[in-house]
Amino acid sequence: MVKKYSMQTKKDKTPKNEKGEEHGYWEVYYFNGQLGYKGNYINGKEDGYWELYQRDGSLMFKGNYVNGKKIGFWIESDKKYFYAN
Repeated sequence: MVKKYSMQTKKDKTPKNEKGEEHGYWEVYYFNGQLGYKGNYINGKEDGYWELYQRDGSLMFKGNYVNGKKIGFWIESDKKYFYAN
């Protein structure tokens, strides 16, 4: 699950479903303007390709989620990992 502290969203990039859960494509930024993360939600859970960044703009990790769980190959801090169900 992605932590949402010290960040802000752009109002036009924060779609939600009828229950108020994140749904659709999101971009969230640190208060310094750097991109914090980007990816898709389906009914409040991460789904599809995601990228997360440090405050300095360097990539922290990237990979795919399915129903809120990491799946397949991920790159985290220059290391490669594989997540299986």
